[in-house]
Amino acid sequence: MLHFKDAKTISRVSKIFNDHEQYIEAWHSIINNGYSYLIHETTNAKSKHHYDPKEVVASFDFKDRINEIRQKVKKPSRQAIENFIDDYSNEKITKEELQEEIGVLEMAKHKTLLDHIEDILAYKKHQRFLKDFKGQSCKVYWIYGVSGIGKTKLVREILEKQHPEDFCISGSQRDHFQEYKGQKFIVINDLRPNDYDYGQLLTLLDPWEIDKMAPARYHDRYLNARAIYITTPYDPLSFYLECNIANQVIDSFEQLKRRIIPLQLTKSNTNKVKNDLITDDKLSEAIWKIKSQKNTSHANRDKSND
Repeated sequence: MLHFKDAKTISRVSKIFNDHEQYIEAWHSIINNGYSYLIHETTNAKSKHHYDPKEVVASFDFKDRINEIRQKVKKPSRQAIENFIDDYSNEKITKEELQEEIGVLEMAKHKTLLDHIEDILAYKKHQRFLKDFKGQSCKVYWIYGVSGIGKTKLVREILEKQHPEDFCISGSQRDHFQEYKGQKFIVINDLRPNDYDYGQLLTLLDPWEIDKMAPARYHDRYLNARAIYITTPYDPLSFYLECNIANQVIDSFEQLKRRIIPLQLTKSNTNKVKNDLITDDKLSEAIWKIKSQKNTSHANRDKSND
């Protein structure tokens, strides 16, 4: 197979090789299809024997060229990309699955649209949560102990067992909810007195206020919290005394105390704390299922009455 920079007639090529014209065939498609045809990887040649690229003798790295062509062939069409984005908007696939289908470049090209879709999906998810969690309270566990005792490790082990697909462990102290994506079980890792304004923290931890948003760097996140686990080296009172509070009469320690379930973790009580948390979670899960079913049946009854 020969590829010329300029167009050549069959007669001209036959003269170059001193051969008959009937033994020369012009390729009327793009060159990449020609390379693929050599090893029978084109659509029309699928039924023929498939050759290994190593068997092709070329003046360039044929194997690398074929790999490049294969990657381009895998690239979805514009219509396919739109269909995948439509599937994402209808919650048929996740954002991670969308990226696997269309690639990073197309994700970047459609960033504005995808950001809008993500915001709308987060709102819809929050509305479903509010309906299912109506009349229930969010539990806040304040797990404290010396650094290195394994507070976060303990909570991770529990949630990986109890809710493997529905928990989030916060990252940077400057932006705990940067990676939050609507999970119902939240770990605020290594909380410090200066991470939040005290009033803001009280709002975040209010067990009965379920329609709330968590602060994040670029835009606040809808919070769908059934349980919040705080890990910190501070016991609740020490934490409060370290906070910068303008008016301790209004923003009292009692407000924090009544929002949380304090649990001190030590080397000697690790198993007990773990078992207590698992037992409490199982009880909460049973209550959640019963009440969410009631909320759903009430909603369906209201629709039928309409």
